[in-house]
Amino acid sequence: MKIVSLGLSFFLTNQEEEDSEEEEKAAAPKLDDSILRQYTEYHVIKTNEKGKRQARILGIDTRYLYNKKPSGGGSVWRKQRSLSEVSEISQSASNPGLFSIFFTNGTSRDYECAKPSQANEIILK
Repeated sequence: MKIVSLGLSFFLTNQEEEDSEEEEKAAAPKLDDSILRQYTEYHVIKTNEKGKRQARILGIDTRYLYNKKPSGGGSVWRKQRSLSEVSEISQSASNPGLFSIFFTNGTSRDYECAKPSQANEIILK
């Protein structure tokens, strides 16, 4: 056990839990800041609110998420969303290639990447 100061409060922590959290952080993939800041596109499968799976290109820069059709033809209902509208991103524990983006208006979208490393990179961005 270890006593940790939190402002004017103190609490006890389990040293083993703290060590395992530090090991997890060290094992997590790290991306260069310049990679995280540049515009990047990812080929994903998006599941819409009706449960339909749709091939999409998810573009991400420092301010927006972009939703495009891979063929470039046709239009999508919502072409971009501000990152300030994102309230949470969670990754599936059973399939690391799956993740969900939750928005401040209470909606969410599920996405699937071919490679779990792509999902990890999107979540880090």
